[in-house]
Amino acid sequence: MDATKPTDQENVSAQAEYIREARAAINALSAGTGFGVTELEIPAGSVALTIGTDLGNYGFEIAVLTADGAVSIATLNGGTQGQTKVIIAQDNNISIVDGLAVSGHIYLNQLPALSSFAMQSGDVLGLVNIGGDGALVEGYWQEIWRKVALK
Repeated sequence: MDATKPTDQENVSAQAEYIREARAAINALSAGTGFGVTELEIPAGSVALTIGTDLGNYGFEIAVLTADGAVSIATLNGGTQGQTKVIIAQDNNISIVDGLAVSGHIYLNQLPALSSFAMQSGDVLGLVNIGGDGALVEGYWQEIWRKVALK
């Protein structure tokens, strides 16, 4: 037995490599790249949501949304490539506007092009950011799937 161990302070370099790697991954999760849930009531007339303000800066986020009145969300401003947002509508006031694959626009997998997805309560939409760097380049948000509430 060693009476000097354990100590309350130890250099990270003294830890095994697998512990250092796990520590780095845990720190990255807690720094805003992990998982999260955001509940948001969107003000009527809104056309955009901002990552880090309206929605979290998580790598994977469940966004439970309601709206004061009709909203047509055309862009998600900010975000980094690979971030995933799962939007769950809790009322019938939220429409997602299909746009071009640029500047934070939402690129839906539907026809006709540039139309809107009028979400109903219980609808779920999965989006992933393509090309964003979290700073100057917003990339765009590609639909990866949707689930329309039938009951």
